[in-house]
Amino acid sequence: VIIDSFCALRASFHEPIPGVEHEIIITPKMSFGTGHHATTCIMIRFIRELALKGKHVLDFGTGTGILAILAERCGAESVMAIDNDDWSIENAKENIEVNRCTAIRLKKAGQLQGLGRYDVLLANINRHVILANMLDLKQHLSPKGVLVLSGLLPDDRAVIEEKAAACDLRIIEQKFYNNWIGLLFH
Repeated sequence: VIIDSFCALRASFHEPIPGVEHEIIITPKMSFGTGHHATTCIMIRFIRELALKGKHVLDFGTGTGILAILAERCGAESVMAIDNDDWSIENAKENIEVNRCTAIRLKKAGQLQGLGRYDVLLANINRHVILANMLDLKQHLSPKGVLVLSGLLPDDRAVIEEKAAACDLRIIEQKFYNNWIGLLFH
C-alpha cells in the first residue's frame, strides 16, 4: 500500500518500495491495520500533516502497530500503543521489532486510566468505542494536544462531534476517503 510519496506499507516478503519517505514492514495476522483499509489511509494522511517531532503520542487500539510505528518514524519522542486484544499485542510487538522501533511502549489495555497525557491521540477504532471513551480521551490529551479519530462513516460525524463538544473538544478538520471519514479535534 502506497500513500502518496509519504508512506508505503508492505509485508516482509515483498520487495522494498522506493521513492517514499517512510516504508513500514507489516506482517498481517489476526490484527486490524494492513494499510488496505480507507481509515488507515486517512490516519496516515493526518499524521503526515502533524508536527510530531518531540511529541508524546498515544495509539489507542493499535492493532498491527502501523500508526505507532509511523509516529515514531515522524519524530515522536515517545509512543504508547495499547490494544485490548492478545492477537493485536503480539502482532504489534513483532512489527515494532521488525521496524526497529525504540520509542514505542506496547501495553495490553482497553482503557486509558493511568496512562498520562499526550500531545497527539490516535484512535482508528469505531464509533461505539470512540463514544464510550471520549471523556477519557479528552482527559489524557495535553492542553494543546490533538485527537485524531477514524473508523467512522459520514453518518457518525454528528454524534461524534456532539459527544466531543460535550467534552470541550472542537473539530478542526475532516478527511474523507472511500466512504469513510477521519476527524481532527483540539
